[in-house]
Amino acid sequence: MNKIMYRTALTASLIIGAQVMMILLRGESACLNQGCKVVEGLMTLSPLLFNLAGLVYFQLLFWILFRTRFRPQAAMEWISILLLAGLSVEGVLLSYQIFVARAFCSYCILIFLMVLLMNALAGRQQLFKGAAVVVAVISIFSLLSFGPSMVLSRYQSLDSGTFAVKTCSSPVKKLYLIFSSECPHCRNVIKALENCNSCDFHFNPVDRIKTLDLPDLERRASYSAEFNRLVLSLMGIKEVPVVIAKNPDGFSIIKGETNIIQYIEEACFQKAPLSYINPSWSPGQEEMKSSEDENGLCGEGSECH
Repeated sequence: MNKIMYRTALTASLIIGAQVMMILLRGESACLNQGCKVVEGLMTLSPLLFNLAGLVYFQLLFWILFRTRFRPQAAMEWISILLLAGLSVEGVLLSYQIFVARAFCSYCILIFLMVLLMNALAGRQQLFKGAAVVVAVISIFSLLSFGPSMVLSRYQSLDSGTFAVKTCSSPVKKLYLIFSSECPHCRNVIKALENCNSCDFHFNPVDRIKTLDLPDLERRASYSAEFNRLVLSLMGIKEVPVVIAKNPDGFSIIKGETNIIQYIEEACFQKAPLSYINPSWSPGQEEMKSSEDENGLCGEGSECH
């Protein structure tokens, strides 16, 4: 068993080491799905430091197991503590994916399974202890409430869901438009942004798209549609279009075609009026509709009203 355990620790070290090299060479981690980007976007610790910590952990386990391979009982107490510590950390990360990110990172799941395997190889009692730790962590997480502030407090992470950016000279605001390619109200909002304005507009689709019919766009190399759906989910919003804007005193969340167009007319088009809007309309002429107004919204099934 000891031989399998230290080989498992070595394998995990090699996998994490390869991930570290990938981050250093390419600037981003490798993952089989978009869940990794969602999880990384919500973390305060950089992926490089996080992986380095994991590498140190598995290397520590490997060398202890390797040096005591002929007398495994000599360091079993320390090994047991390290394995439980690793499983508790992995339990937190698993719970984070379930209850906060609401997306699964394939790379994270692989590391979790390797730690779980090592606990199982350490004996039935060790496995039961580890299982109790994981169940306790997941149970605690299930009792906590995670609202939109967790995402919005890391406002820059919305960039991970940006497909393209429209930037004009001297922007005064940064706005994120969360939309669907199947939503006619979203298309009307996008059409309203053809002329230049005084805002940076980030286009964050909730589905996979290849192009966006708008001039002067700066395409991003990649984006996560899953992250944009996560943002809406954490805010309890099931319809698009939605604009998120950062203000000195917090965030503005504007829902619906009419509300969004009125907002950007007031906030962004300071010199030239929107061609989409009736020229007779002027800022302040109508009150901004509340976020509960359901006009100009499309649901997940593209049902619009």
